[in-house]
Amino acid sequence: MNKFELFTMIFYAIDLYYDDNPSDLLGQFLSSMSPFTFDDIGSAVPYVYKEFCDFIQEKITIENSYDIALEYVNSIKFFDLDLVSIFKTVDTEKWKEGCKNYLATDHKGKDC
Repeated sequence: MNKFELFTMIFYAIDLYYDDNPSDLLGQFLSSMSPFTFDDIGSAVPYVYKEFCDFIQEKITIENSYDIALEYVNSIKFFDLDLVSIFKTVDTEKWKEGCKNYLATDHKGKDC
């Protein structure tokens, strides 16, 4: 799993929560984080992905990806959003299953 794939999975996890719990603030966060706004590998607001890449310092596997993602989410300060609680709505087994399914498909950033 590469950094862009992990970034995208974090986006998916938070977006899944947003689907059932929409809010303007969370929508703003997701809009800035979106890995799908542009064709390149990154986020809608480029420094969001750059900061993510700078934060990740270890090799990412499916097995450790949830913990790495949780550490990253915990580092994000976006107004009063409790992104950790939002992220934790996805349990680790569903996360791993989601990662396996995502990685098995043809997707943007697969060859990064």
